Amino acid sequence: MAVKIVNNMVCYVKIDIIESAEELKEILSRQTDIKLKQKVQALYWLKIGAVNTIENISILLGCHRTTVSRWLSTYRKLGIEGLLKKKKILGRPRKISPMLEKKLRDELKDTESFKSYNEVQTWLKAMWDINLPYSTVHRYVYYNLNTKLKRSPPISSQQNSTAAKDSK
Repeated sequence: MAVKIVNNMVCYVKIDIIESAEELKEILSRQTDIKLKQKVQALYWLKIGAVNTIENISILLGCHRTTVSRWLSTYRKLGIEGLLKKKKILGRPRKISPMLEKKLRDELKDTESFKSYNEVQTWLKAMWDINLPYSTVHRYVYYNLNTKLKRSPPISSQQNSTAAKDSK
């Protein structure tokens, strides 16, 4: 651990920063990502002696102290290259793959293909064995694919009688 808390007293960070202050300043000026900039900024402040505790760094950068501690631990193990390496953020895989999205777009372009979101839901289940709730299908088609499935508005009984009189 970089900082020890003894009887509610904060101890100083002990870390050997290999890069010079000028090198850190140069690296800092090249950063475009805000998180990477914060990491280098913390090292720079430690190098020039502007701060000396993780608490101070976390307050100045608006990060949690455990985040700053993790950055310094990464720097100790992997150096500046490891600290600045962007991690690939993994998430849950999409239910509708890009290939399937293209096929769905092609189907939606055909004016006779789908008349309702239920039909899209049925098509996904029948053709691709993908079982999605109606709300997910509606949200995906309407907002992601920017497609509104049109259906004719309901005709009231008054409109039917008026249309019948007009046609006579």
